[in-house]
Amino acid sequence: MLKRLRRRFKEKEKVLVIGLDGVPHRSIRNFIKMGVMPFMGKLSQQGIMREMISSIPPVSSVAWTNFFTGVNPGKHGIYGFMERKPDSYDIYFPNATHIKSPPLWNILSQYNKRTIAINIPQTYPAQPLNGILVSGFVAIDLEKSVYPPTLYDTLKGMDYRIDVNYREAAEKKDEFFNDLFYTLDKRREAILHFLKREEWDLFIAAFTGTDRLHHYFWHELMETGGDYHQKCLDYYRALDTIIKKIVSSVGKDVTVIILADHGFTLLEKELYPNTWLKEEGYLKLKNEQPVSLGDIDPASQAFILDPGRVYINLKGKMPEGCVDPSDYDTLCQKLREGFLSIKGIDKVFRMEELYSGGAVEHAPDLVLLSQSRYDIKGSLGKGELYGKNKFSGMHTHHDALLYIRGLNSNRENVYLIDIAPTILECLGLPIPPDMDGASLLQNIIQRD
Repeated sequence: MLKRLRRRFKEKEKVLVIGLDGVPHRSIRNFIKMGVMPFMGKLSQQGIMREMISSIPPVSSVAWTNFFTGVNPGKHGIYGFMERKPDSYDIYFPNATHIKSPPLWNILSQYNKRTIAINIPQTYPAQPLNGILVSGFVAIDLEKSVYPPTLYDTLKGMDYRIDVNYREAAEKKDEFFNDLFYTLDKRREAILHFLKREEWDLFIAAFTGTDRLHHYFWHELMETGGDYHQKCLDYYRALDTIIKKIVSSVGKDVTVIILADHGFTLLEKELYPNTWLKEEGYLKLKNEQPVSLGDIDPASQAFILDPGRVYINLKGKMPEGCVDPSDYDTLCQKLREGFLSIKGIDKVFRMEELYSGGAVEHAPDLVLLSQSRYDIKGSLGKGELYGKNKFSGMHTHHDALLYIRGLNSNRENVYLIDIAPTILECLGLPIPPDMDGASLLQNIIQRD
């Protein structure tokens, strides 16, 4: 039975992936019931639609890299939006050149398969591939976001937008929504342009406006009486129409996957665990108002980077490390117990519980996972343990959307990291032995 199913998928030869950044499975189910997303409702009857588990921590830079490499951060080397530079306390923002594992499109290129990838986070600057790549968040220059470079003029002529202007979304709400819809339409235009004019074996297109909407307007989306509730629903109606156009344009002989990189929920409080480290004497600062990791006193035993990555100031690893390696395990255990006593922290993971591979030397020593509605931040200068900023919604490790047309799965848990090997098997290609994910085709039921 399984062999027959694999042959049927190989005959399809093409895979279309639509990424919806930060869209929970439960929200799509609700929108289907409300009649907001009728096409997604139709698709839900034709395949698997279920919850998927994201990365730890559930931030887009890590999650999307997990998705397109099929390996854990201990191999691909991306642990967050910012990292500590080796041999210093300075930070840098890792980009595509820092990823240590091959993305899907590089693997496909080895088999003369062509990929078109539009707006995928953590792919800036655009790297050469057999196909087309348009980088997504965080991309700061459209010209460096496009491969091959000759397509820059095409995108510029469309007035293509890399991202929504969301920095002042809380203050300029109407302007934000105008830009949100405009950027969505430009994304649609670019996707359909390449779908119709280019050859491809794998087509990946991501919509990140959903994440921006959720961060600033999650309460409006969930509360029917909010001033912008209908605009939020209208955005999902427009998104449903675009998904219909995309899926309809590729026909029925293409494997269709729709996924989110993480889930979302209401944010009630931000949590600043560096404050607890200071109160307990584990973290000392040279200045009361620190501006960088350089303001950490060498006598500090630990510090935290967004979103809840704990680093031990270890001798031999950190440039001014003070913790003796013989005290490392004891300190990690004390910190773990202390963090778990803080309201808002659900789990504390040791490095070895999450990560394995050649890049683990740069991994955090502990990772904090928050309870629902508590968003962990790495702020150094906060004087209080809890606070609130402009955000209304926060990422979750659970409840990420997954849809695959034509399949149902009886696997208990599905992880974002499983999607890359699933795509390879759908295309009839071998799965590299160092991939950590497991293809969903190993445990499926075919829908008629």
